Amino acid sequence: MSDTNNNNGGGFAKTTDFKWLGVGIAIFLLIGFIIPTPQSMIDKAINIFPNLNESHQNFVGSSENLSVHIKLTMALLATCVVFFATEAVPMPAVALLIGLVQLFFGITSPSILAKTYAHDAVWFIAGSLALGATLVKYGLDKRVGMLVINLAGTKTRSIVIGILLGTAIPTAFVGEHAVAAMYVPIALALYTLTNKSTPSPNLGTLLMVTIAVGCMIGGPMSPTGGARNALMIGFLGNMGIDISFMGWISMGFMYTIAMSIVMAFLLPFLFKPEVDDLSDAVGLLKKDLDKHGAMTIQQKIVAGVMALVVFLWITDKSLVKDILGFSLGLGGIAISGAVLYMLFGLTSWKDYEDKVSWGVIVLYAGCISLGTVFKTTGASSWFADQIMGLVAPLGLDSGVGLVILMCVIGAVLTNLMSAGATVAVIGPVVLDMAQSSGTNPLLVGVGLAISTSMAYWLVIGTPASSIVYASGQLQSKDFIRMATLGWPAALIVLSLIIILWWTGPLGIPVGFGTP
Repeated sequence: MSDTNNNNGGGFAKTTDFKWLGVGIAIFLLIGFIIPTPQSMIDKAINIFPNLNESHQNFVGSSENLSVHIKLTMALLATCVVFFATEAVPMPAVALLIGLVQLFFGITSPSILAKTYAHDAVWFIAGSLALGATLVKYGLDKRVGMLVINLAGTKTRSIVIGILLGTAIPTAFVGEHAVAAMYVPIALALYTLTNKSTPSPNLGTLLMVTIAVGCMIGGPMSPTGGARNALMIGFLGNMGIDISFMGWISMGFMYTIAMSIVMAFLLPFLFKPEVDDLSDAVGLLKKDLDKHGAMTIQQKIVAGVMALVVFLWITDKSLVKDILGFSLGLGGIAISGAVLYMLFGLTSWKDYEDKVSWGVIVLYAGCISLGTVFKTTGASSWFADQIMGLVAPLGLDSGVGLVILMCVIGAVLTNLMSAGATVAVIGPVVLDMAQSSGTNPLLVGVGLAISTSMAYWLVIGTPASSIVYASGQLQSKDFIRMATLGWPAALIVLSLIIILWWTGPLGIPVGFGTP
């Protein structure tokens, strides 16, 4: 499922489901206090923290106490999985509970906890949402959408390709819910105008599914394509593995291009349209584009600031660092862009209050904290050991086999919980598995983040899927039909890219290390 939500849906609008709240609390008590501490946890604590007489920034006490911290962290993780999967508790409340549990049980000090909630990835998410809200406010999203349709031609297949690329590319930089909301009226107009002369139910379904799929395949392309990407960048950074904005794009863009090609053939095959040419409908939409006229001064400034932000993201580790002596970080740059919009009088704080999902920001701050404590307590290392013992007989405990296995797991879990939650829950585990097996964590981490975009099976899988479903042009079974071929195709494409692109022309070593 997607890691972008608005304030009006999902776990952000729901109140507490006390039944599942009780289940979550029971699981926490069972794992944390009732089940005996496995000897393996004590051994892991001794192994990770051998010098117990020396002060430690996070933990104090005997190996037994340290193993209790591992145990409590595992209990917290299991409880969060229940809450993420069922949306039994408002998501921001879950995010704050993650920190409160750490404080209440003495797992993490207040100062360290504050740093996790103020991670650069959190600022990156906040700034990106603010930037996207400003682009939408000035209608640049609609202008781009109409331009894409204008350039795509009149043939149905070419329009499908245009929508795939026209949704995928913006989704790499703007929230997918905004992109989907932009294209749905355009697709509806194409369908409605065509349906007047030729009944075209399949055409309507095809155009709507194309929008949803385009939003899914675009997110992996850049760090700004979803909070899951920012979360993974944060986890990799905590391991000392730094991936730049362009470094991520170099790994992600090939997946977006390849999946656009695959889906351009697959979707018309699954939802065969009744008409091959939409000349009349496209002609009417072109007239609507002409009505918008030339870009205003405000629109040009908004576009210019966004271009500057993207430029700084790309050059942060090189040009910016050389000039300033330090890098601003993706989060610092994103927030700077949001502030510039206010300084130029293009937007107000009220706009950000109304249009930015602050619940999303709180949620991912909590996810960053969960991932950090999962790593620092040794819980992820212990859990990784258990999984490695299971997959070792299959020969999937290292190398490319481990990378692809983790991608499959991520692709499965993202259909059960949000993409961001999936990365938060298993990200530290798979990175520890990679590190302990001598496999490059960069391959495993980015592969996992991309695989969590494959929420193909359910209409609630992503905000884009929910938005197109609300159009009334398709049914839930249409998503299942698409996923039956689309989901395995996406896994195959990602696996081939890992083998043929990442470890080939990009030269990313499979063994432990960074390019």
